[in-house]
Amino acid sequence: MQVGSAFAQTLFLGLDWVLAGIQWLVLIWVILSWLMLFASQSSFRWRYRSAYSILGQIDEALSRAMSPLLRPFRRILPPHKTGGIDWSPMLLLLVIYMVRTFVRLAFGPILFG
Repeated sequence: MQVGSAFAQTLFLGLDWVLAGIQWLVLIWVILSWLMLFASQSSFRWRYRSAYSILGQIDEALSRAMSPLLRPFRRILPPHKTGGIDWSPMLLLLVIYMVRTFVRLAFGPILFG
């Protein structure tokens, strides 16, 4: 195996892992934001204040991490023009899926024979 080939394989796998990690973070953030919405509408936030506070902090951290990735999609489809539904996480997941598939199909056979 040549050094350039090993570097390209490492770069390919690293990019794939980063994109997969972003996909998982988006899914976790969406589910957590739904949980926070439902918890704020019920008595959960009063009965379990410490758990609600921890969930709120995690939600805030993930919101700040996801905001730069979601901002371009929110410009394309602002929530106030789509009936109040924020479609940006779905669009981000779709784009990441398409990029991962393209990279795998285009470079996978070349790098991994």
